[in-house]
Amino acid sequence: MNSKSQQQEQQPIVFVTGTDTDVGKTFVSTLLVHKWKAAYWKPVQTGIESDQGDSETLKNFKIAASTWQPPIFTPTYALQKPLSPLQAMEYEPNVDIRLLDFVVPEEWSAENPLVVEGAGRGLRSYHSGLGTLNHTLLTWNHLCDNGLRSHLFGVILNGEPNEGNVQALKKFGVNIMAQVAQCTTAHDQDMALHELPSVESLMTQQDVE
Repeated sequence: MNSKSQQQEQQPIVFVTGTDTDVGKTFVSTLLVHKWKAAYWKPVQTGIESDQGDSETLKNFKIAASTWQPPIFTPTYALQKPLSPLQAMEYEPNVDIRLLDFVVPEEWSAENPLVVEGAGRGLRSYHSGLGTLNHTLLTWNHLCDNGLRSHLFGVILNGEPNEGNVQALKKFGVNIMAQVAQCTTAHDQDMALHELPSVESLMTQQDVE
């Protein structure tokens, strides 16, 4: 096996989820895609009757410091109603979401990381304000209790920086990857990208654990 093949095999697939809808998953996914020069895939998109969808949002989101044009893969399921996938599926009786249908897109070359964004609740993105501790710990502990601790890179807190929350979560064993504020200027974007870890540091962390 040559070194190029070895390097390709090491490129991670990172699943981004959060504690609620509108918590900033697409925003965080966009930052990760540009930081890592990654591809993007949202397997299930809901609400397309009234919204362009997160793939289009990410495509149109401009990062001033980045020239990366990410490969964006088509959702496996695109549902009309702006509801959770299971609820939206009730309005489309011909749609049956099955776990076996979720296969990494063939177009993904593995030369770049792949950022996969989940739908609704579920690397994780959380608001940094009131309720953060409860929501984050419940989700983190649930995943750990179900044998997924070794697959968790950590938490990205999205919103106004809150060092008290960071220290409290660390005390309970939660790995805080970064705090990123909402970006309104190019400088804000630069700061947010700087806060995010590199792919290499994540993989090193995973190897150690």
